Amino acid sequence: MKKYLALVIVVLIGVATASAQKGEMAVGGNLLYGTEINSVGLGAKFQYGILDHLRGEASFNYYFKNKGFRMWDLNANAHYLFDITEKFRAYPLAGLTVVNKSYADGDDSISRFGLNLGGGCEYNVNENWRVNAEFKYSIVSTIDQAVFSLGAVYKF
Repeated sequence: MKKYLALVIVVLIGVATASAQKGEMAVGGNLLYGTEINSVGLGAKFQYGILDHLRGEASFNYYFKNKGFRMWDLNANAHYLFDITEKFRAYPLAGLTVVNKSYADGDDSISRFGLNLGGGCEYNVNENWRVNAEFKYSIVSTIDQAVFSLGAVYKF
C-alpha cells in the first residue's frame, strides 16, 4: 500500500510541475516512417509554449517516393507536457492535418483534411537541445496512416 501511495504522490508532483515554459520557442527536424506510403521521410517543426503546460506545434513532413507514390502532410498539433524527471517529459498530442498523396509523375493526387492523435516523449540534452520520439495516427479519409518519428529541436 505504501508503494502505491508513493507512486501516486510522484505522479501528482509530476503533473503539478509539468511545464512548457510559456512563450518558449523551438525549431527542429524529424526522421519519419509513414505506414500508408511505407516509406521514410523528413520533417521540419516549430514549437511554441502557449501556456505553462500546453505547447503548440506546426510541422511539415515529406515522405520519399515508394512504389510510384509521394506523400506529404502539414500538421497543427497541441502537446500537454508532463515532467517525468527533471530532464524527461511525456505528452499526449491532438491536432489537425492536411495530407497529400500523389503519383510520382504528378498526374493524379488526392488531398484530405483529418485529425492527429498520439503521444511522445522528449529528453533535454542540455539547456538548448531536446531529442524526442513520437507516434501519431492521422485519421484521414482513405489515407489514414501511423507515423513514427525521431527528432531533435533547438530552443531559443
